[in-house]
Amino acid sequence: MIRLLLNFYKKYKFNKMLDRRKKNISIDKSTILMPSTYFDFRTNVDKIRTLIGKDSMIGCTFIFESDEGFIKIGDRTFINGGTNLISRSEIDIGNDVTIGWGCYIYDHNSHSLDWKDRADDIKQQRMDYLNGNNLIAAKEWSNVMSKPIKICDKAWIGFDAVILKGVTIGEGAIVGARSVVTKDVEPWTVVAGNPARFIKNIEY
Repeated sequence: MIRLLLNFYKKYKFNKMLDRRKKNISIDKSTILMPSTYFDFRTNVDKIRTLIGKDSMIGCTFIFESDEGFIKIGDRTFINGGTNLISRSEIDIGNDVTIGWGCYIYDHNSHSLDWKDRADDIKQQRMDYLNGNNLIAAKEWSNVMSKPIKICDKAWIGFDAVILKGVTIGEGAIVGARSVVTKDVEPWTVVAGNPARFIKNIEY
């Protein structure tokens, strides 16, 4: 009985979250959102930020740290729990993609390469926090590099992998577990390591 009540409460909270965010989310009715799915919109923008296609199964966290950023997921794609999609530019995930748990797909640098800018970030974070606002409510984004990420159809991203800004993962490519991908991955190849390197081609 306690388990049933907890499951009901979790489902209730999840549905309430989706109700509040209908203006930001477009999801096909055939797609399954697992209980681990979470949408973190750190600004309040009245436009679609997430588009998810048919027959997918999603358990990841969607994070939008500014007024910009868009995440698109195609049909029949599976993204496991514990994975974070963090967008300021765009993350485009195709059809029939498999993404393991614990991955980070991050389309921006988060901070400037200049330490003075990073020091300013921390000062602003403190002010925002003390004023009861989101930590990055007034963050200066003009000095932060951001580039779209594309994960093409039929790709497989292993658990704990990190995909960084500007990367394209080619059709049918496989990224090994705990790899850090900093450059484009050719279609129908396997890459692994930190940084990820070519391992072999795949028959298709």
